Amino acid sequence: MEHATQRPSRGRGRVNRLARVALAAVLLSGLLAGLLGAALASVDAGLRLVDQGDFDGALAAFEEAVASDVNDARAHYLVARAAVYAAGALPEGDDEAREALFQRAADAAQRATRLAPDDAAAHFEVARALGRLAQYRGVLQSLNLASRVSNSLDRTLELDPEHAGAWHALGLFHHDVPWIAGGRGGLVAPSFERAIAIEPDEITHRLAFARVLVDRRDEARALEHLRVAVTLRASTYLDRQDLQAARELLAELE
Repeated sequence: MEHATQRPSRGRGRVNRLARVALAAVLLSGLLAGLLGAALASVDAGLRLVDQGDFDGALAAFEEAVASDVNDARAHYLVARAAVYAAGALPEGDDEAREALFQRAADAAQRATRLAPDDAAAHFEVARALGRLAQYRGVLQSLNLASRVSNSLDRTLELDPEHAGAWHALGLFHHDVPWIAGGRGGLVAPSFERAIAIEPDEITHRLAFARVLVDRRDEARALEHLRVAVTLRASTYLDRQDLQAARELLAELE
């Protein structure tokens, strides 16, 4: 007598479905891990390139990180940082490319703040990008950006009161921006002094403050900061650039 064809039991079908779901989860987990690993590798490579002064290469690496993980706020704000550095490294006359890079930086940094609204570094990169864009266009032509820069710096310091870069930028803001747009001359020195107190071994804070002091005809105080700056260790390309600039300004003033 022939046996009737047996149908798979419901229990066996359920087990098969669960096995397929589990396999898909494992594959998806592996894919995500691979993408995250690629993003981290690109970020690490980009940071090394920034230290070496290869800002175009760094920008490309950070953009690869964004492509690997579009929701990585850090990758977006590092794109912004590298774009600002790349714009600053362009030769004189490349005005259209420079402005495009500053705008690209602002867009990337703002994307980072949407992804991570409580990340101080993201808000700082918004301030940096918009501030550099305003400096490029001219402060008087960019008064509409002043409040956005100020708000971004305020938010940075609200989230991280010890953010030396934000205090440095705040000093520049109050020095460069007219009173009607929010600049307050009396806050210039305290802002720079706070940055230096937080990061006393960073050449950039002392150099920037010295330049401001020269503008204010306080060469004695400028010399004090420059004499310290030229004794500090320069470990990156940007540090070496600042060290050379500090030496040159010191030689002019002495």
